[in-house]
Amino acid sequence: MIKKVAGAVERRPYLVLICVFLVSGFMAYGVTKISTTTEFREFLPEDSPAVKTTLEFESKFGSTTERILLKAENVFNANTIRDILELENALRNEPELRDYIVEVKSYVDYLGITENILLLPEPQLRAYLYSMLTQPQVVSAVKRLISNNQTATIINVSTVSELPADERTKKTDAFIEFVIEFSENNENLTLEVTGTLTLHNEIFGLMNRDNQILIPAAAILVVVILFFIFRRLSDIGISALTVALGALWALGTMAWLDLKFTMIHVALIPLILGLGIDYSIHMLNRYYEGVGKGMRAGRAISTSIRTTGAAITLAAVTTIIGFSSFMISDFPAISTLGAFASLGIASTFLLTTTFLPAILLLRDRRMKKVKKLIARRGKRADKLLSTAVIGVERHGKSIVAVAVLVAAACAFSAYGISTTMSFESFLPADVPSMATLGEIEEQFGGQSVIIVLAKGEIKSPQGLQAMLDLENSVLSEGNNLITDSMSLANIVSQIAGGIPPSKNAVETVINNIDPTQLKKLLNGYEAAIYFYVNAKTDQDMAEATRIIRTHVKENMSNSLDLSIDGEPAVGGEPVIISDIVGGISSNMIRTTMLAFLLCLIVLVVVFRSPILGGIALLPMLLTIGWEFGTLRILGWSLDVLTMGISALIIGIGIDYAIHVIHRFREESRRRKPELQKAIRTTIMRVGTALLAAAATTIGVFGVLALSAMPAIMKFGTLTALVIFYAFVAALVILPSVLVIYALWKRK
Repeated sequence: MIKKVAGAVERRPYLVLICVFLVSGFMAYGVTKISTTTEFREFLPEDSPAVKTTLEFESKFGSTTERILLKAENVFNANTIRDILELENALRNEPELRDYIVEVKSYVDYLGITENILLLPEPQLRAYLYSMLTQPQVVSAVKRLISNNQTATIINVSTVSELPADERTKKTDAFIEFVIEFSENNENLTLEVTGTLTLHNEIFGLMNRDNQILIPAAAILVVVILFFIFRRLSDIGISALTVALGALWALGTMAWLDLKFTMIHVALIPLILGLGIDYSIHMLNRYYEGVGKGMRAGRAISTSIRTTGAAITLAAVTTIIGFSSFMISDFPAISTLGAFASLGIASTFLLTTTFLPAILLLRDRRMKKVKKLIARRGKRADKLLSTAVIGVERHGKSIVAVAVLVAAACAFSAYGISTTMSFESFLPADVPSMATLGEIEEQFGGQSVIIVLAKGEIKSPQGLQAMLDLENSVLSEGNNLITDSMSLANIVSQIAGGIPPSKNAVETVINNIDPTQLKKLLNGYEAAIYFYVNAKTDQDMAEATRIIRTHVKENMSNSLDLSIDGEPAVGGEPVIISDIVGGISSNMIRTTMLAFLLCLIVLVVVFRSPILGGIALLPMLLTIGWEFGTLRILGWSLDVLTMGISALIIGIGIDYAIHVIHRFREESRRRKPELQKAIRTTIMRVGTALLAAAATTIGVFGVLALSAMPAIMKFGTLTALVIFYAFVAALVILPSVLVIYALWKRK
């Protein structure tokens, strides 16, 4: 097959270029249609009970709540109350926000304050406010809206949840700008905004910032490294164009399939750039080796495809396997990342073995001689690397033993590594919305909400009592983690002094509940129960989720239906985050094992030797062990991105081992009695290309460390370090093992 490709490219280079540009035009048009999302629910399958419950809650009970934190000298001051009313009216009447804001509610709206009341002297106004705050219905509505020292209050703004993503983003930005402008025009108060949509907008903004900075930075880095390797502008342009088209094909396919670009896909383009450029480097390196020996362009290209092309094919297959293992992940966003990274690598590989040689042929077919600079490039680096490897090989057994022991100790440390997933993973703590959220949680207690959906005879005394029993049982085990609850049963009980004995009595009480508040609690035969969680960490969210799910399961046989698809109908962002965290370790183990087994099978088949296949994977096993040690030293947790690095490094790092083994076998056949010379020649021939490939890949992932999103920064930093480990293992550990293996085989 490789020979056929080489022959086809040599005979029909123009046809190759036409086909590539036609496909690229189609994909470029598709990229204009790509959509973006920052929803955490995209990390879980749509049929997940937590996602289904959350979606059903939003469709039945309407809206997403954004919070305005208002700080003043005293929120019970008449002037502050007037400012609150003015802000509420301004938000309700702002034309740009009319189809975005459903309602605006502050504590003032529950106290029946009129202009005449505001004209009362300050002591009488305070007396009126305190008397209203003793009423049960008012207490349940406003107790989480006023700080203990009365210097801060929360204004809840309910927004339309059904808006298209792009429009919702624009409206949220307009809402934030409106509140900031109002705050700047009022000297007596300060307004800050947070909430789910605000946080998602912050993440979206950081994603755009990263795309605008990281992709150009990665491209510039690749160009600089290529310049130092090839010193020829056309080589740089050809290599960069090849990998850019590979990335374009992956994104275009993603758009045509209507798959969404999520927070973690920010790493996709730099990832394809860093890995895909390696194939061009190896192909060009072998091509110039050929022309340096006096070959004409056509023969040099054909030789490159038939020799290095075979190694590149194997490297591409194992890399694709590494990424494809992500596709068994329970997280759709991770599965999609794996699929399209695989597609990007496959596209880049295809272009490297067809498009790149076709352009080289058309450029150089009339060239009779290669410049001395080109023919001699990399010789100094090759000699230095080969000399270092021979020096290490003399102490090979000791070095291999130490490397294995260190890797084993590092792997053992994996038992102490925690898992994490939260807004903090993607937003720095100093982002305004995150800082505001932290301040609200500190002053007002738990603001995270876990929802339980109940269906059945909600308005019956039995139905209300079942809801109340569930709330009381959860709160009794909450341990200050689950701080409060709110439901129709809770409010009816507060107003009536207990659950009324008859349906008519229940209906009478319900008819006296504020309609806006009632809308959040009841929709036909379905009710929402809100549990407020004071979660400082994702572990707190996981514990709160466990408590609530346990009690819902225990109460699923009562007079109400508390299930969805047979599972507890428990939803909300804390539950979604908890389920993501719960699946990180198991997903990491599954994807890593699958990548390892598939790569081992491919290597055994290609090398026709189980031992040689295992030797090719040895550097990766050492690298994975060193990875866990690095995590412990840095004090980092596993998240949805770092969990995939082990599988990823098997697919990426094994490329270095493949090129070393492939060339060593070629050289050892020529020099059977001189194994050290075979190793030396191997490193001299592939060393510079491997160094350049590692430099570009490490550099591109290092660029990700510049990301403003902590999760992307950690992913980039750790992956760059692990790829460096893989490179060192391939050039330091592997040659020693190969010589030991070759000597054993000859006995």
